[in-house]
Amino acid sequence: MRRRHTLLRLTVAIVVFMSSSVGVGYAASLGLSSKKLHAWSQTLTKGTCNQTAATADDTYVQQANPTSTAGGTDTNLTVGGAAGSQDYAFIRFDLSGCGLPTTAGADSATLTVTVTTKSNDTISLFPVYSSWSSSTLNWNGLGGLTIGATATTTFVPSTPGQVTVPVTADVDAAIKAGTLWGWELRDTSGTAVSAVGSSENNASGKRPSLALGYEK
Repeated sequence: MRRRHTLLRLTVAIVVFMSSSVGVGYAASLGLSSKKLHAWSQTLTKGTCNQTAATADDTYVQQANPTSTAGGTDTNLTVGGAAGSQDYAFIRFDLSGCGLPTTAGADSATLTVTVTTKSNDTISLFPVYSSWSSSTLNWNGLGGLTIGATATTTFVPSTPGQVTVPVTADVDAAIKAGTLWGWELRDTSGTAVSAVGSSENNASGKRPSLALGYEK
């Protein structure tokens, strides 16, 4: 009976210790080795890494011009169109400059684009899991890309100006995989043509950007 009380007191002590040790910016763990019970805590480093058009690559591909790569140098990325003449846009950022290890994680990530041609259609963002370049991607090359079947998020470009959408889960997964290949922007509700500013847009405020908050 005395031994049972001793184990109970030990269990309570562990719970109390953990409750007092875990705080903002800390991770606590319990370990058991060589008949010794020990606890430790590790400080989590938090930071931000905001990406601008300087680290962006973007383009759009045209069903009506399946071999064209002209979208990679255009000042706007068009999305939508009638059946048989759809345009899909692609945007990605190079996060290598952030110096993030694969053990890091995204607390928050938002993509900002600027609507330059409005419509009332829904634009859906699908994660891209394989490499592409704006200098070579065309409509015929879509078959060689691995693109997620489920949209990460959507927006309606009904008003010219900036739109910010959450992409945290995609960026978190991309950090752990080591590379971010961005998103495909596709009209999923109609046949209107809309557009957002590209990284080559003459107005810097209309170029895409990515805001990342992380811990490691």
